Amino acid sequence: MTDVIRPKTSYTEEQRQALAAAVAKAQAAERAEDEAWEAINAARRLGVLDTDLTGEQTPARFNRATLNRRYGPRQG
Repeated sequence: MTDVIRPKTSYTEEQRQALAAAVAKAQAAERAEDEAWEAINAARRLGVLDTDLTGEQTPARFNRATLNRRYGPRQG
């Protein structure tokens, strides 16, 4: 396989600032989502039903299938 060498991209200062802001927001969103999953799991361990944790009030990406993939099926 042949390696492809990509040319170095030169950005203006405005573009570098926009890139840095976009990356920072994406990283913050990822941390916030991880924190949301931890809060959902904490509530689950306290006995809140999965159907309530992943119901209509919760955004669609917080669904029961993902909950079970991340933390396993409900224990007892």
